[in-house]
Amino acid sequence: MRTSCRIFPLLAFVAVLQIACGSKPDSPEARVRALFDKAEVAAEKKDLGTLRDLISDHYLDDLGQNKQAILGVLSFHFFRNQSIYVLTRIQTIAFPEPARAGAVVFVATAGQPIPGTEDLLRVRADLFRFDITLADKGKGDWKVTRAQWRRVELKDFL
Repeated sequence: MRTSCRIFPLLAFVAVLQIACGSKPDSPEARVRALFDKAEVAAEKKDLGTLRDLISDHYLDDLGQNKQAILGVLSFHFFRNQSIYVLTRIQTIAFPEPARAGAVVFVATAGQPIPGTEDLLRVRADLFRFDITLADKGKGDWKVTRAQWRRVELKDFL
């Protein structure tokens, strides 16, 4: 059970990456998608500094973890895993207010490349659903402010 908590930050920021098809370059959706893309690359490179920049200083989740706690969990996860590969599937993205976004993202992580969803069982990927909240901190500078996650089954991911 604590393993889920340990890999949450990685998954949350990776989850926030894949909302990228078909929006105007400077639209809020395009900026959120760019954040997700940046986070995915950073997670696979174990780039804690880049991920730190994507998390709001006011981050707080349902487990009471703040930004510093999430960075600690990410650091531990990066140390423990030689390689990290991620596959994400965005279910929804919405903007309930101009400066606030919400996304439901399914994330698979594994220690080897995940070419596609058909390979999830073969690579023994861990599968999660993330409900992520982001806020525009000004001038299109989106940050993750909250995330909830839970394990899911392959049927949920597909």
